[in-house]
Amino acid sequence: MEPEKWSEEEALQNYEDLRSILEKGLESASRSENLHEAKGFLIEVQGHFKGLKLRREDREELYGRLQDAFAGVNKKIEEEHLSFEFEALSNYADLKPDIAEASAMAMASEDMKATWDFLLGLQSRMKSVKLLREHRDELHAGLQDAFEMIKIRRDEERQAFDQEAHHNYVRLKLLVEKGLTQAEETHEYKETREFLKKIQSEFKGIKMVHEQREELYSRLQTAFDILGKRLDDFFRHKKKNWEVKMQFTLSRFSVDIYDLQSALEKDQLYLNELEDQLEIIVSAGKEKDALAGLQARISSTRRSMEHKRQQLSRLEMDKNELQNKLEEPE
Repeated sequence: MEPEKWSEEEALQNYEDLRSILEKGLESASRSENLHEAKGFLIEVQGHFKGLKLRREDREELYGRLQDAFAGVNKKIEEEHLSFEFEALSNYADLKPDIAEASAMAMASEDMKATWDFLLGLQSRMKSVKLLREHRDELHAGLQDAFEMIKIRRDEERQAFDQEAHHNYVRLKLLVEKGLTQAEETHEYKETREFLKKIQSEFKGIKMVHEQREELYSRLQTAFDILGKRLDDFFRHKKKNWEVKMQFTLSRFSVDIYDLQSALEKDQLYLNELEDQLEIIVSAGKEKDALAGLQARISSTRRSMEHKRQQLSRLEMDKNELQNKLEEPE
């Protein structure tokens, strides 16, 4: 009889121990905000039942409570899953037309910068919303295709620019060399000045690699300088011809105005690049030091541009005043 009495006592002790473990597990599961973590607590409790000697009614009581807890947690997990799936499907329905629009824009839009910004906005939206994996993969693939199309079109645009720029460089180089030769040799100063001004006008709005533009414009400036020096020598040895000298001054104003306009165009391109970088840094949430440095460069560039605009305004005013004097009747 002694072994059976010991078995009964053991079963009662096991019941008390397991009930304590169950109570703690249920409490931990109820406190947890993560349903899968809560289920983990219950699974851990379930492991204590295996091989443990218990009276049938005690096992059924404790296991029944555990199963009720499992049922509650599983129900919440299922509800959470359904809620996630509903929200994910709604997000997919919202994003899919925008991805299709992005693809169409990437194929045909003339404003590729605006299209690129639109794609970045979609990319950001996708990162912040709930989606099913297969839908996220599908939308991501469509978005990446749009990004790649923009890159391809930019490359094609760059190739077309390079071809046109090379053609323009070769054509202008011949004109500049001819103008330089005339500035060095001819005594037809007025005609040569008009020829150099005509060459100068060819630079406006023309597509050309920056370094090549600077090279040719520097040589054109040299031609103006040579012609100017020869005119000064001519004026020193001949009686001063006021009108010719003023026309030369007017031409110099045009050169200075063009220089400032070119510098402003260069500054504007640089400012656009800085502002694009700023937008990327702000979107990426990078460190404040990089943001502050970039903002300082933007402010400095804007101040420089404002100073140049003021110089340009003064030059244009001086040029107009001189032009009016030249046009006054004798």
